[in-house]
Amino acid sequence: MSFSNIVKQELASLHTDKSCCMLSELNALTQSCASLSLSGHGHMAIQFKTENVTVAKRIFILLKKRLEISGSPHFSSQNRFGGRRLYMIRLDPADTRKLMYALHMLHESENGDVFKGIPRRALTRKCCQISFIRGLFLGEGSVSSPEREHHLEFDCETETRAASVYSLLHRSGLTCGTMKRRNRYVVYMKRGDEISSLLGIMGASRAMLEYENLLAQRTLRRTVRHATICDNNNMVRQLSSAQRQIDAINTIKAADRFDELPEDIQQIAELRILHPELSIEEIGQLLSPPLGKSGANHRFRKITRLADTISHAQEVYMQ
Repeated sequence: MSFSNIVKQELASLHTDKSCCMLSELNALTQSCASLSLSGHGHMAIQFKTENVTVAKRIFILLKKRLEISGSPHFSSQNRFGGRRLYMIRLDPADTRKLMYALHMLHESENGDVFKGIPRRALTRKCCQISFIRGLFLGEGSVSSPEREHHLEFDCETETRAASVYSLLHRSGLTCGTMKRRNRYVVYMKRGDEISSLLGIMGASRAMLEYENLLAQRTLRRTVRHATICDNNNMVRQLSSAQRQIDAINTIKAADRFDELPEDIQQIAELRILHPELSIEEIGQLLSPPLGKSGANHRFRKITRLADTISHAQEVYMQ
């Protein structure tokens, strides 16, 4: 099961008895999942469509609990999309009008009902704002597992709704962006900590904890990988430096000039031959008395300078 479905299952199982919050969630679900069809004699019918059976159940329960509407549920298979199921809830004309009145899509006047358009947000309370965001996520939202990437998005049909979602998230203190994808408008979030916060705001507490756990695991793996790379690079540099020092010592010995070196320089040279795997600082600690990294490095520079002098003299002689 995808992480999005895990989140939606938890959100759809949340219990609420507040009439305003149920209506706000229905408002968002109607905007994101429903279509309105018109027929003769002023008859209208709303049909909800979703690929997620959990979301379909949530819509059915909210309609029944808040407005005492019993829609007609059914499903169809889309063979050209790999046999994917599409779950639908169709309302009869009477229930359609009831929902449209509740969402202020219809306004009653002396000359008959006036169609006011798509449902508008009436989110004066914080709880209603949260319910609206939750409904939008159930209808058109998705979130990637943090093991793959940090990405949460709302796939909006219109630019107006995308602007509303952006404004609502921004007022909640969350950073998001917008973009156009083909003929759709996407509001997205890319920061792992803020995605986790949004999951908590919507009420998906278990999913939020799972997200943070996966996020921590990914961060730990990245830190370990980075540390391993650094250790490997340091080891390569250390071995390369040690090899250059050994080559310099061998050059001096091959020229029979090793005895010309002071005793303290000979001592550190012999230790380098015996311990090619140790760092300069570790070599310095083996001296008697022990020497710091700077002092040991100074002695190795004397060895390198003498080896360079010998190599240069040999090149001149060969010419």
